Amino acid sequence: MSPSNTRRVQDAAARRAARDEARAHGQQAGQNVRGGQHNGSRMVPADATPRALLGGIAVGSLLAFTNLYFGLQSSWITMASLQAALSSWITMASLQAALVGYGLVKVFPAPPTWLTSRIGSSGSSLHSGPFSPQENAVLQATAVSAGAMPLAAGLIGIVPAFTLLDPARDGGASPFKFSLAELMLWSGSLAFFGVFFAAPLRVTFVLKEKLRFPSGTATAQLIGVIHNVKLRQDEEAASLEGVDPNVRADESGEHRPLLWQVHAPVNSHEEREELGTSDTPDPAPAPEVDESPSTQTEEPQTSQEIEESWRPMWYSFLLSAGVTLLAYFIPVVYALPVFDILVPAHDLAKVWGWWFTPSLSYVGQGVIMGFPTSAAMFAGAILGWGILSPLAHHYGWAKGEPLDADTGSRAWLLWIALAIMTSESFVGILALLFSWRGSEPRRVRPQARGARGVNGIGSSAHLTQSRRSDDEDEPAARLIPASWLLVGPVLSAGSAVTILIYLFGSQGVDFLHVALGILVAAVLAVLAVRSLGTVDLNPVSALGKLSQLVFAFVAPNHVLANLVGGALAEGSAMHAGELMQDFKTGHLLRASPRGQFVGQLVGGSVGLVVSSIGYKAYESSYAIPGPEMPAPAARLWLNFARLVNDGGQLPARSKEFMIATAAVFATTGALKTVVNARQNAREYRRALQGRSRSPLPPRWETIVAWLPNGIAFALGLGLNTPNFTLARLLGGLLSIWYQRRQAQKRGGKAPSPFDLPPVFLLVLSAGFVLGEGAASIVTLLLRQVGAQPWSCWGCRGGCSGICAG
Repeated sequence: MSPSNTRRVQDAAARRAARDEARAHGQQAGQNVRGGQHNGSRMVPADATPRALLGGIAVGSLLAFTNLYFGLQSSWITMASLQAALSSWITMASLQAALVGYGLVKVFPAPPTWLTSRIGSSGSSLHSGPFSPQENAVLQATAVSAGAMPLAAGLIGIVPAFTLLDPARDGGASPFKFSLAELMLWSGSLAFFGVFFAAPLRVTFVLKEKLRFPSGTATAQLIGVIHNVKLRQDEEAASLEGVDPNVRADESGEHRPLLWQVHAPVNSHEEREELGTSDTPDPAPAPEVDESPSTQTEEPQTSQEIEESWRPMWYSFLLSAGVTLLAYFIPVVYALPVFDILVPAHDLAKVWGWWFTPSLSYVGQGVIMGFPTSAAMFAGAILGWGILSPLAHHYGWAKGEPLDADTGSRAWLLWIALAIMTSESFVGILALLFSWRGSEPRRVRPQARGARGVNGIGSSAHLTQSRRSDDEDEPAARLIPASWLLVGPVLSAGSAVTILIYLFGSQGVDFLHVALGILVAAVLAVLAVRSLGTVDLNPVSALGKLSQLVFAFVAPNHVLANLVGGALAEGSAMHAGELMQDFKTGHLLRASPRGQFVGQLVGGSVGLVVSSIGYKAYESSYAIPGPEMPAPAARLWLNFARLVNDGGQLPARSKEFMIATAAVFATTGALKTVVNARQNAREYRRALQGRSRSPLPPRWETIVAWLPNGIAFALGLGLNTPNFTLARLLGGLLSIWYQRRQAQKRGGKAPSPFDLPPVFLLVLSAGFVLGEGAASIVTLLLRQVGAQPWSCWGCRGGCSGICAG
């Protein structure tokens, strides 16, 4: 046996032993519940341990502050807001929680016994033994729920938009700011009904329809690698749609490996057993796989390689935090006027917004997004800030200074970005609705004798012997009680009605407005879940605009009701979609659905408090929206509300450009949808025929894949100034360079630019992003106490604080 085969056999044996231990943990948890260790007054399951919940709270609080900081700065957060196209970062939100949470649990000591005995069964090994994958699933569910609150509560878009209301244009609605208590009430009204809407959908979308939920699957894979355990053998999931559940569709329609996928052929009895195939040898040999250097794929990541990534992550965290603190005291560090050096006569930084921000967090974002998305942003910046902005200013279409967000070309560009985002988003929604018509799962079974099917687990013999995987195999004590699912939506909806009428009743928002918003939000939450399950995108921006269109018809010229309705839709879609990813992760890891649900409620409760306090702290220190915290999503929400209510107050000549760009990106969006459908059909036929790989796509499909994504293009064109886009482009280029360099060292083929980067880069980028997010808390406190920059030397535009002028 070759050394590589020996290693595979040893790894398989180790995974099998760890898997059996994890399964024993789960069975012991169920026995504890059934045996009475969890009595009627203790409803928390065994895997919702103190360390899982506390770790989730710690990581989620950091994510919430990070999301709030980046959201107010550039409308970019760690779970898909306006940047629904930046699907890699959706994956990264859960991956960060799993990675960092695991590290925290390893570093910090176990909680005291008195706390353990109050929250859960002290006799369970899940409390005193090694940190289990089931606990990690609860931890990341808690963290994601907390970290999602800045978007779910509208703190980066709708709440700042309330301060921009104009009674003359907005039906008499006056601008206002929430007090801290009012902001917590507002956040609480939006925090929970998305969670309660998501919980009943688990059986339909995860167990019965077996949607792929690529990000949830990727997170489960990561946790499985960290803990060295095998995931639940969800055999039929691979055959339902004819594609591997461990593979995601990229912008080209190609289904790329997510993070860890078994690429090598099964060469031994032990490996066949580990992959879940029958003990009886197949009557015909498995298809041969070309393992030549030109086609061989990189070996799967191991837990040892993950462990080796911890030190670089902490180094990147500290480096990013240090650079952020340095930029506070020497602002030019984050506003380098490099273009003024090249073209000194045109004052490109101060007048036109062309400076460079070498923020490691934005470089990390570019690494995670990948080169195609960051390049689309850069193309948008060239068109918007390099061509259209000077034209709008020169011809008088925008009267103010170019960087003025109210009257300058910056405000003019925002309407073009709005048209692009709206058109492509609605094309995506229409494609999703049409695909839903034929969404009844097709049970595909490979026809060739001995064909291993998808990823080596699709043989007919194994599918025949396996129990139907759409049956619920969790004991009742580990499931979410039916009473919670019945009472929870009623209480959450009732509290939303009461709170929102209390907050806005004096400005004309009544019971019918809120009730309609909740009804629309429930429907759109289902759309969000299905979209995430199939294409890994949560189109919350498009769904929010759908809700705004409904309110424009039901309550015309009521801009405030329009914004409230959009907030309900966005919050519900955000939480329902992302939390269904968590249920997919938990299903693959055999985590308790009730434990994850408890974690989601705990995380949401903590997240609304942390996010509200954080927002008020930023509001007291910065103008929101303002030069340093422009909150571009706020103007986007308000502009669309005004557009659908009066439609006649567009800036000069913007209408023509809006129509042209909307048509272009509706067309490109439709073409990308066609390419994805054709690729899915090829994958379906491949699985049906038992072939190892699909034929190469036509050249025109490859060309379509490289057309810029509309959401990313619009983000670079109008929502963000070029400095952020340039840093992201640098990150995308670094990602390609690193992966090609590694491929050359291995003598293999360079990965596709559409692939997710390797784990090392993901972990390094997570450190960059979280490092600046953590340092932003320190700089906020410094701002609160009045600490000033040491020097304004070199500032020509883009500097913060007293150096801004």
